[in-house]
Amino acid sequence: MESLLLLVDALLVAGLGLWMTVAVADNWRHPKLNEDAVAMVVRFDLMAEQFPEEFAPLAHRRIEDPRLIRLLFQTMRLAETVAAICLIGAALLLIGAALGFAGVAFAQAAAVAGAAFFVCIWAGFVIGGNYFAYWYCHQWAQQNHFMVMFWGLFVLLILLN
Repeated sequence: MESLLLLVDALLVAGLGLWMTVAVADNWRHPKLNEDAVAMVVRFDLMAEQFPEEFAPLAHRRIEDPRLIRLLFQTMRLAETVAAICLIGAALLLIGAALGFAGVAFAQAAAVAGAAFFVCIWAGFVIGGNYFAYWYCHQWAQQNHFMVMFWGLFVLLILLN
């Protein structure tokens, strides 16, 4: 039964890892797509245009320096890359543990750490998005970030159970 549970955990962790791998691969191959979206949020482009009165008290939060925006995006991309590697590695360790080739405790700890890091990344996007009031004009991003964060949280809870 333990081997079956380890394989189920491996599938759950691999799902997070594969999703993150696809997402981060696009951020490496086509960085302008997401970097431009990040820039729109942190510059408050749409909020300033569509909700000028609501934007006014938050205008001091605006980041307009292209170098700082690029650094922010690169930091996000690096964190996503590390998470993808950790999650895929943890899934492989869990499979190895199920087959008797890796230590169970180490594989489970790696999976918990990877899933927790995944959740923290998406919680960071929710928190950062809140700071930049992205619920005004980027609801799709806010909803996506919440859904992915909760997916990771559910996997983390299963791993901890």
